[in-house]
Amino acid sequence: MDPDSNQPLNSLDVTPLRKPRTPMETFKKVGIPIIAALLSVAIIIIVAVLIKVILDKYYFLCGQPLHFIPRRQVCDGQQDCASGEDEQHCVKNFPDESPVAVRLSRDRSTLQVLDPATGSWASACFDNFTEALAKTACGQMGYDSKPTFRAVEISPDQDLDVVGITENGQELQVQNPSGPCLSGSLVSLHCLACGESLKAPRVVGGEKASVDSWPWQVSIQYNKQHICGGSILDPHWILTAAHCFRKHHDVSNWKVRAGSDKLGSFPSLPVANIFVFELNTTYPKEKDIALVKLQFPLTFSGTVRPICLPFFDEELIPATPLWVIGWGFTEPDGGKMSDTLLQASVQLINHTRCNAEDAYQGEVTKMMLCAGIPEGGVDTCQGDSGGPLMYHSDQWQVVGIVSWGHGCGGPSTPGVYTKVTAYLNWIYNVRKSTP
Repeated sequence: MDPDSNQPLNSLDVTPLRKPRTPMETFKKVGIPIIAALLSVAIIIIVAVLIKVILDKYYFLCGQPLHFIPRRQVCDGQQDCASGEDEQHCVKNFPDESPVAVRLSRDRSTLQVLDPATGSWASACFDNFTEALAKTACGQMGYDSKPTFRAVEISPDQDLDVVGITENGQELQVQNPSGPCLSGSLVSLHCLACGESLKAPRVVGGEKASVDSWPWQVSIQYNKQHICGGSILDPHWILTAAHCFRKHHDVSNWKVRAGSDKLGSFPSLPVANIFVFELNTTYPKEKDIALVKLQFPLTFSGTVRPICLPFFDEELIPATPLWVIGWGFTEPDGGKMSDTLLQASVQLINHTRCNAEDAYQGEVTKMMLCAGIPEGGVDTCQGDSGGPLMYHSDQWQVVGIVSWGHGCGGPSTPGVYTKVTAYLNWIYNVRKSTP
């Protein structure tokens, strides 16, 4: 061929133009392997999660050496793991300890201090009382919030000695027990703003309740099932009944739901500790009180607030109006749990009447309260356990804990409640022992 010719010397040297891939060919070559890989990963994750759920439900993993034990052996009182971790996160008995040496009176929330020299109580004089002393006093009662205090005039009928107060370590101490109180005033102390709701209850007798009225009410749940009610005492602590935890002692499966009057509508909060009063085996209905500590503190709002503990000398007379709330059974012989929080107005019932022959025949002790209505028909029931029996003075107080009863709503067998004032010392000791 002519060297100057534009024709190729050999047509085989020319690379032919490739035909572009169709979208389907690209999908087959690239998309399908990616989808297959993703599906494989998803299946592996799902299988792993299912295996973990099954293992967590039926088995507990011990460390050093690694091995599984049946879940029923967790919190059974026997150490089945070499290092005992199967008994570490369990409901704990907390014995009654020595009395806390400070208390608050219903007389304007005045502070009283125990004088160890005389073994008698005295009112705190306002002279030289400081914010640091207020914080120490509240700390002895298990509060870690910022307290408020003010001076109130000494009443003419003041029957306790008035003493100056100083601090010794983490406790208040009586100073100058015979010295004068120059200010003529006592210390009125509030450790936490409590017992305030956005909405006052207006209806009587088993009617729907609003969380705005009862922002301290919580649902205590085991494996996402409502078991008991409870009351918020402060950002970390929930007050409830001990018998709620008699069947299930492993803390990890207990959760708390706050801020809603509907069951199951809010996320649940993990629990760090559960403490119960040491069980009285001869009479298990007594000492029916428990404290639940949350892993993380609650954030207070219009629908999440604490209720006040009663004053040590808060003595209610028969027929005092009280309120009860809960999601419990709406019928005494079966029925079902209420999905919505219910409220009812009841009244305190005389101990003598409650222990009569046609009632509880002496079963109701001084550590308990009875409440209902004389004609019956309004009462707490199964599922309401642990919830509050509430009294309103200046603020709402939890004076009782739903505990036990014969049936629900009977005229001669009203609801029986743990009397909270009988256990204030225990509550203070539990809270300050696990700050």
